[in-house]
Amino acid sequence: MMEPVSSAEDDALVPRRARVLIVDDMRENIHLLAAALQDDYEVFFAQSAEEAVRVAVTQRIELILLDIMMPEVDGYEVCQLLKLDPTLAEIPVIFVTAKTAIEDEARGFEVGGVDYITKPITPLLIRARVRTHMELRAARERLKRLAAQDQLTGLPNRPAFDEVLARELRRSQLEGESLSLLLVGLDGFRGFNDRLGYRAGDRCLKQMAELLWRRSGRPVDFVARYTAAVFGLICPNTDQAQAEDLARQLLQLVADSAMSIDDYPAASALTASVSGVTAQAAASTWQSSGAARLAEEAERLLAQAQRAGQGQLWISTWDDTPA
Repeated sequence: MMEPVSSAEDDALVPRRARVLIVDDMRENIHLLAAALQDDYEVFFAQSAEEAVRVAVTQRIELILLDIMMPEVDGYEVCQLLKLDPTLAEIPVIFVTAKTAIEDEARGFEVGGVDYITKPITPLLIRARVRTHMELRAARERLKRLAAQDQLTGLPNRPAFDEVLARELRRSQLEGESLSLLLVGLDGFRGFNDRLGYRAGDRCLKQMAELLWRRSGRPVDFVARYTAAVFGLICPNTDQAQAEDLARQLLQLVADSAMSIDDYPAASALTASVSGVTAQAAASTWQSSGAARLAEEAERLLAQAQRAGQGQLWISTWDDTPA
């Protein structure tokens, strides 16, 4: 992977700029496109199909400018590879090429490109086309977020969680880093609902969602409502020891917040239990099993933890789990 052309993200006070990947085997073409875009975007570049896929995954790329005429694997094939991967399929691909024939342009759209720009390029045109497709992508993402939102808590819902887990698991494989999945379940929640009613239960779920949203850990961690009274956290680049530290912090936060309803002072406060699985980069077993198997193991551990009592913390590595 090449270094980004710009580095505005170094300053945490500056909002992260959208990320553009330029794929071309000619450095002069890369620098020409980068010069046109680097004032407005964080620009990465790759010079082969393999490198393009790796950068797209690991750097959370939001738009790709792709040359067609490259050695070994051409731009059409690169685009098809991207579209076959669910974690990359929605990244807009703009072809930037010297191929000017109508049939070449038609094929570009057939394989999944959203636009087709012929060389020689003009910086004004490149900026305008990229800005247009960034705006369209942002609009689609807003609609997608609405569809992926849990209506009660406002957190992402289970389908969104599953999608992010699959993407982050793939990213952790490529980066050679560990990934931890935590499940936080409210203990005895069904009995709480039976005693106090569903409105009281809903208020506790909202309280729990706000607590996790504010204190889930680092900005890169992803929190969602997993099932009725279970919340999920996806923690990239997190080993078992770090996951255990975060889990203890979350349990303490729940205890300190006294998860109860003010209108029912006689009701005992709810507690939570946490389960987790750390998929280690060196482990081979999880790499072919996928996100579903990782989630199933975390669910099994949470069920065991809650049967064992309240305020439990059960975390394992993938190497510790049965085949």
